[in-house]
Amino acid sequence: MIDPRSQKNIATLHPEVARLATLLLEKCQEMGICAKVISGLRTYEEQNELYAQGRTKPGQIVTKAKGGYSIHNFGCAFDIGIFSQDGKKYHGEHADYKRVGALGEALGLEWGGRWKFVDEPHFQCTKGLSLADMRQRKTQGRDILA
Repeated sequence: MIDPRSQKNIATLHPEVARLATLLLEKCQEMGICAKVISGLRTYEEQNELYAQGRTKPGQIVTKAKGGYSIHNFGCAFDIGIFSQDGKKYHGEHADYKRVGALGEALGLEWGGRWKFVDEPHFQCTKGLSLADMRQRKTQGRDILA
């Protein structure tokens, strides 16, 4: 069973990405990994607030992307969290991120754990589209991944 927080975040995603996120959580459950989708779609404004963190606002830098320059802004990316088996304690670092990364890649998702700027909780589906393509499709009111 997928937890309410994950369900809420998955509902913000592009339908194709939502399907993959759901499958990923189901595979995690089968392997005994407690994973939750902790972030989905972000507005440009929400992205800019995150970008400000550690720069013009207190906190650690958590993103290199301004609004319009993150796959999250198009509902095509999500972040997971690994939790204790009872679902209460969040693990920011855990060996299960690599296991979940492999599961996500097997489903056809791109995993941030393979990037130069390692982002193990991050998964995305772009179908080879660039951010410029996604911004243009959004401006035109077109389906991002169609």
